[in-house]
Amino acid sequence: MPQVATSADYSSPGMSGRGQDSRLYVKFHMEASHNEEKSIEAGRPIFIDEEYITIMVPGDRDIICRPVRSMDKQEYAVQYAAFKAGLEQPTEGTPLSVLPFLTKVQVAELHAVNVKTAEQLRDMSDVLAQKFMGINSMRQQVGAFLEAAAGAAPALKLQAELEKRDNTIATLQAALESQGKKIEELSRRK
Repeated sequence: MPQVATSADYSSPGMSGRGQDSRLYVKFHMEASHNEEKSIEAGRPIFIDEEYITIMVPGDRDIICRPVRSMDKQEYAVQYAAFKAGLEQPTEGTPLSVLPFLTKVQVAELHAVNVKTAEQLRDMSDVLAQKFMGINSMRQQVGAFLEAAAGAAPALKLQAELEKRDNTIATLQAALESQGKKIEELSRRK
């Protein structure tokens, strides 16, 4: 059951309050909140829907779950926009499920503690990582995988540009052939 933060906005280690911190798991949701004033007026419990935010460091058991504040909507604008649109709230990074060296069980165990991406696993603090058996080798493999992917990025970009150029050339060649056939047909009619 999530702890509701009351005094501090971000009381867990590593929660700097920066919405761009890729180590954080942030999710907006609706909760039923008890409205004391309306309950007293009605003489019965009255609840209202209220927007809540859950913030945690993946792998950590400390969870902040509290009503949404205006700064949350700004700091986590992408997640908030997806929440308002009724969409799955995005987690930026490489999904663990695409890593060839992780088993389905390892991915499921990491998902259970809200570690969803390779970047979150790589950036997990040593204090949190020590709670998991064999995580250091996983983190090393993930680091190597991400470095290799970053190294391959320029080549992949070049390949995409070459494919685009080849498609353009093929389209132009097809148009030239079509025009050539039309010219040939017109010249035969004369």
